Amino acid sequence: MRSPQRTVDLRHQNRLAVMRLLFLEGPMSRLELSQRTTLSPGTLTHVTSELLQEGIIIEGGQVESVGGRPRELLAANPQYGCLVGVDLGETHVQLELFDLAWRKLASVRTIIDPQAKAPDRYLDLISSGLDAMVQSAGINREDILGVGVGVPGVVEHNGQVRVSAPMWSWHSTEFLAPLEARIGLPVYIDNGAKAMTLAESWFGAGRGVKDIAVILIGTGIGAGVITGGALYRGSTNSAGEWGHTKIALDGRPCRCGSCGCLEAYASATGIITTLIETSCAALPEGQNQLDTLKDILAAYQQREPAAVQTLQQTAHYLGVGLANLVNSFNPEKIIIGGWAGLLLGESVLEDVTRYTRQYSLPPSVEHLSIGLCRLGEDAICTGAGCLVLQEILNGNLKFMRRTPYPAKDAVLL
Repeated sequence: MRSPQRTVDLRHQNRLAVMRLLFLEGPMSRLELSQRTTLSPGTLTHVTSELLQEGIIIEGGQVESVGGRPRELLAANPQYGCLVGVDLGETHVQLELFDLAWRKLASVRTIIDPQAKAPDRYLDLISSGLDAMVQSAGINREDILGVGVGVPGVVEHNGQVRVSAPMWSWHSTEFLAPLEARIGLPVYIDNGAKAMTLAESWFGAGRGVKDIAVILIGTGIGAGVITGGALYRGSTNSAGEWGHTKIALDGRPCRCGSCGCLEAYASATGIITTLIETSCAALPEGQNQLDTLKDILAAYQQREPAAVQTLQQTAHYLGVGLANLVNSFNPEKIIIGGWAGLLLGESVLEDVTRYTRQYSLPPSVEHLSIGLCRLGEDAICTGAGCLVLQEILNGNLKFMRRTPYPAKDAVLL
């Protein structure tokens, strides 16, 4: 005889299986859901009836049926709640508010002083940005299911959630608990590159691919790896610090405290350093990294020798670094993103691909493709929202609605 607890657990898993398909793959008929989940028609009807009653899913639209009546489609209810994604960058803080159909309802972006890295400053910006988006979108605060935050550095999920970001002088810094206390909403924090990887895997250039690596190139460098369809975290959630793999013995100093890191050569900071070394000229005082890289790109397109040499060297460094990643993880696809990666990607992609293949083991690159991030500069915010949705689809009740949903108002938009 099946125990009551086992029955409850099985019911819970059945709900999550149906929710995962509808939230990640779109509207489906009951027949398709039954086939995809292997649930019997009777069990599926029971599960979907519960989800419909709670307002988590809705009915709407029909699909033609061969030799019978059209089948009703079920879908995730976009109005059941909202997700907030936060990109806690080194040059900016960006917040975006999404419904459950991933429509962007509001966004706030604030450029920050490079010296203002104290946790309290970020708490203030997230709190004020959240208030502004709630007012702009005309929603109730209780409609927000959770806030996902992507940060640079290592995020420890070890009982207490702590952030280690040496470039900010954050060393096992508590950030989740103070943020939840400040905004009164559940929060999930992880590395920004991992967040971006999840978004590209679910909704971007990596959709449908089981083994991918997503590269974030900005002021720093990070990576996320999906293997077998799941995000690879490592034993302490620090997997993906690819920017601190070594490409030059006794090379340039890196801000992590070591030398010869890929980040010291192929990040925005590293690219600018290469230009200075190549041209033996100083840059305009006070110019930010984005404008400097735009100038380098414009000079490259005009075939100015220093800019051409700078980007060719950058492609070489990236190719070596990616070959190490390929030989270690054997991804089917590599996706390059981050603001600097997207800005320069088209110009260096061919050379990066060539160098990656040159330094990789032939079997590892036989089916490899390298392309650019499809979600653009929204990728980290979208990914941070995906972190919250992942918790919901993993059954974490902390991120479900805290007030009943008025199901009578649900419509499929």
